[in-house]
Amino acid sequence: MDEKQRGKLGSILFWVISLLITVILVLFLADFVGFPVWKTLQDWGNKLPIVNHIIPDSTATKDEKSNDPYDWKSKYVENQSILKKKDQQIDELKKQLMADQNDIKVLKKSNENLQKQLEDKQTKEVQEKVKQIAGIYSSMPASKAAAMIGAMPLEEAALTMSQLDQELQGSIIGSMKDVKKAAQITLLLKEIASLNETNQMVLQQQVHELALKQENPTEILAETIAGMPAAQSAELIKTMMGTNSQVAMSLLKNINTSSRSQILTEISKSDAKLAATIAANLNN
Repeated sequence: MDEKQRGKLGSILFWVISLLITVILVLFLADFVGFPVWKTLQDWGNKLPIVNHIIPDSTATKDEKSNDPYDWKSKYVENQSILKKKDQQIDELKKQLMADQNDIKVLKKSNENLQKQLEDKQTKEVQEKVKQIAGIYSSMPASKAAAMIGAMPLEEAALTMSQLDQELQGSIIGSMKDVKKAAQITLLLKEIASLNETNQMVLQQQVHELALKQENPTEILAETIAGMPAAQSAELIKTMMGTNSQVAMSLLKNINTSSRSQILTEISKSDAKLAATIAANLNN
């Protein structure tokens, strides 16, 4: 009898254990394929009065899982997505910056063109004005032109004189009563002739700078005349003696003896009386 009872008990235990194993396997398989078995059991167990103290809350489990430090894969994917968005933003900003730089270049080029047009217009107007004034001086007596030129600022006077022919320049300079200014204008005329600047505004600035460098124009002009061919220097002195002998004598006194003798020799070839007068004045 005891053996039969033990046999029945063993059979029951066998089937119970087999059933439990089967149920557990089924639950694992269901969880593996994605069915929320454990969550369902936890939710169901949490509703029971006693069991809810034994089975952990499914929400707490989820939170613990979300705080799992080993959940690096999801964080990596999330960070990569953020980096990708940032890179896209940077690319867009770079494109915008390039577009802005191109716009600035276009505006700068446009501004340069407008500035050049304005300078060209101003240069043309100044050139026309200077030529017009020069034409007026060429049609009046040298003494009157000299008085008007002498009243001008140095740079303006030199630029105006540069538009006249050399013969008229010599007559006007020789008629000027201001020896120093006459010498300065003569030196500036020589410098202007060597400049290759066509922009009148720039030329005015260059002439202004040249004027500032002159310290003793009479001595410098005397050196310039001494360095010219004797025949050319003689013609200039003759012209100046006829219009303003004071200027001519001041220059001759500042010229070295050798060059002065050569100039007087050239003058005596065409006007011996004038050469003698000059020599006499130099000895006084």
